Amino acid sequence: MRLRTRTSVTLAVAASLIGLPGLAPPASAAETSRGRYCAVVVEHVKPGEKVSRVKSRSCSDDRSTALRGNAGTLLMTWYQHARFGGDMTHVYGDYGPCDTSGYLLDTGLSRYMISSFETYNNCDGQQAVLNDGRTTFYYYGSATPYVGDRANDDIAYFKVWDAL
Repeated sequence: MRLRTRTSVTLAVAASLIGLPGLAPPASAAETSRGRYCAVVVEHVKPGEKVSRVKSRSCSDDRSTALRGNAGTLLMTWYQHARFGGDMTHVYGDYGPCDTSGYLLDTGLSRYMISSFETYNNCDGQQAVLNDGRTTFYYYGSATPYVGDRANDDIAYFKVWDAL
């Protein structure tokens, strides 16, 4: 009996990693969109809140479909692979470009798959907080072709702001 339980758990974990429908546990209601290209629209951080709220999220295997109809200012693009390759997520801000207070972005579904990123519209200061909640890395400029070995596929949050 014990072997059967262990086998079921192993199958469920394996299914969730490779995406087999019916065997994997259900995704949360807030993050059910899937596809190679995603667009997320966030609000400015409100007083008393820790992160920018997600207003909308859409994903598609077709780049133009995923990016169509997203209102807001493009803040950042996350890439699955180094040198801006693989799946991508565009993050838009509904408050406008980055200012000195900026945006605090929960990476959500992308938290274990960011290897490079680009920023736009005055978001030239970036702080990456890793999934351990303690380790942080700072980046400056508009393009980071590789986040580094320690941060690779391990970013939980980004703080982006106008640093210059």
